[in-house]
Amino acid sequence: MKRFEDSAGVGWTVLTARERDVIHPVAEGKSNKLIAMELGISMRTVEAHRAKIFYKMGVRNAVQLARAVCSNPEPVYEPLPAEPVAGSPEVESKQSAATA
Repeated sequence: MKRFEDSAGVGWTVLTARERDVIHPVAEGKSNKLIAMELGISMRTVEAHRAKIFYKMGVRNAVQLARAVCSNPEPVYEPLPAEPVAGSPEVESKQSAATA
């Protein structure tokens, strides 16, 4: 497992899913209390995520975070194509063509 200290200022790649949920409201200037209510988590949990986000993104405050988010938006990952499932028409047509 990576040590937390090794991830200072590395950006989007090391953020957890929940940190990704919290980063945009923080960058928009929403309060910890409002973010907590919207996500259904405690305010203390939002504070912890916020501190980790600042550290991982290499910023000191919400203004710097907003600038970082705007200048370097979150990369969009394309989902991998699903593999055909045995018994599906796609697999059966390939199998019948191979035996013919």
